[in-house]
Amino acid sequence: MVSKKDYKSKGETFMATLVRVHGQGIDQLQLDEVELRELASNEVRMTVKASRITGDQLNYIKGLRLPGEAIHEISSLGYEAAGIVTAIGKAVDEKWLGKRVMPVGPYDFERYPSLGDDIIIPASRLVEIPDNIDFAAAASTWVPYLTAYPVYSQSNLKSGDYVLIIAGTSAVGQAAIDLARELGAIPIVTTRSRRKAAQLRQLKQLNHVIISNEEDLVTRISEITVGKGVQFIFDPIGGNALPDLLQVASVGAKIYEYGILGGSECQFSAGLLLGKGLMLKGWTVSELVEDDLARSQAVTHICEKLSLGDFNPTIAKTYPLSQIWEAYRKLEKNDFLGTIIIEP
Repeated sequence: MVSKKDYKSKGETFMATLVRVHGQGIDQLQLDEVELRELASNEVRMTVKASRITGDQLNYIKGLRLPGEAIHEISSLGYEAAGIVTAIGKAVDEKWLGKRVMPVGPYDFERYPSLGDDIIIPASRLVEIPDNIDFAAAASTWVPYLTAYPVYSQSNLKSGDYVLIIAGTSAVGQAAIDLARELGAIPIVTTRSRRKAAQLRQLKQLNHVIISNEEDLVTRISEITVGKGVQFIFDPIGGNALPDLLQVASVGAKIYEYGILGGSECQFSAGLLLGKGLMLKGWTVSELVEDDLARSQAVTHICEKLSLGDFNPTIAKTYPLSQIWEAYRKLEKNDFLGTIIIEP
């Protein structure tokens, strides 16, 4: 049922089921029945049809936090969902009622948790789902493609240039492959898994996949590029992997670090950085998402490519909300290619 009424002020309540962690660990996840708060004037309520679970959520569930980030006794989860708008705040255009939407994440999941059956989201993040896209694909779009968007918007890649995508089997890595190809660039991707390498070669029709546990990165990049190196590097590892990236970068290349899976500290040659004229930049998706103009331009571009079928998020497995524990345990194994979706 779609409605614009202020249900709480009329003495009514609206109950929802949210996934929350009580303490730490997958076993501490609970499906809690909670009363949704009153909508602010610029918010909407959405019935969730699909949500994506991710590795950073898993770390959060296990109690891992960034410096200064608090640990709460009870925490809600999620910032990637798609569904149908069922109620709107007083300042929201009525055109959104009943629309299939894919809110642009990430956003503050403590205020706007998305892992549940009905949620509240800021109206400013609403995007209508293209007709040819289902809810699962919609919920798997924004964080991967917006995180990887510098590959398209800030790389200065030209047709025939090489781009090195570290951890290319991840959802962000796969999005980076799609965005690089938009520019005619040639992706070189790495993965630690021989099985995932074979799957990715077939899925993305790749010529260059390096199995990092078995092959030397510097040697393989030199062979593939005939000694020229790569013009852009997109890396979530950092740490002690960074020195090799400086070596394989071409003169004037850009290196974007969007994660610290390999650690937050390392030693590298400032001589290579200076001598090659390299640009080394830290990147987080919030840099794009919190810029209204840049976000709007990226969203328009990505929606167009989704509509054309050029971008296709890979769905590995779907679980009902009642099997949230099994879903996170599957995520923990990391033995699949694509994303895991929860359907209430």
